[in-house]
Amino acid sequence: MIAATRSELIRIWRPSIIYGGTGIMAGFAAVISIFIYTSLDNPDAASGPVAGSTTADIEQPGGMLEALGSVSSLVGVVLLSVWAIATASDYDTGLIRILVQAQPSRLKLLGGKIAALAIYTAMAAAATMATVVVVARPLSRVFEVDNQTWNTDLATELASGYFNFLVPSLVWGLIGLTIAQLTKSSGIAIAAGISYLLIVESLIGIAAPDATDLLPGGTLAAVTAGGTPNIGYSPALGLSLLYGTIATGAALFLFRQRDIHG
Repeated sequence: MIAATRSELIRIWRPSIIYGGTGIMAGFAAVISIFIYTSLDNPDAASGPVAGSTTADIEQPGGMLEALGSVSSLVGVVLLSVWAIATASDYDTGLIRILVQAQPSRLKLLGGKIAALAIYTAMAAAATMATVVVVARPLSRVFEVDNQTWNTDLATELASGYFNFLVPSLVWGLIGLTIAQLTKSSGIAIAAGISYLLIVESLIGIAAPDATDLLPGGTLAAVTAGGTPNIGYSPALGLSLLYGTIATGAALFLFRQRDIHG
């Protein structure tokens, strides 16, 4: 599987993904951070994927990571797209036939792809989180937010914040990979992912508000936020890992059963 991982890393290590995808995520992080600080006096003005935050939220230990909760869903859409494109492009170009001949074990082949994309996701998540941290201090000075408590347990807050941000990012990627395995089309996978996040979960939320916290979008956002009043951190993390496991199992099953040579 090491050879498959190395091969996949070479193919995804191109400017459009490394700089384009990561740059978009970092850009979202910076813009949303600015929006959160400018709306501190009126948190109810925040809407859509941007959750309203108060000055008290940001002034607590780890408050410099407050924007991650709002960035998570948008980053998830980007990563879903990247994983879907990396998967579907093998079918679009016919490369999948060559890969299967070179590595007959489909488990190792897809495992190598997942490992390579996970490495990229870990790097992109770190860059996005670093952007949030870097812009937080100047923004706190501009908007007169007390950041003295940010140094309290700084290493612990950064480590836990990164973990809580990375897990949903990986699950979103796995969902994109699974849909791409099913459809063999990055366009359909991306459209399905975005439609589900922006439309389907919203409609379900109207019909059954209590159910949204148990759906992938709400659950993954809750993990990044460290838990919400409606769903605690541990249940949200458990559900997120379950969604990731189901997506991985489904992708492996689809890949093993597909007739590549036909």
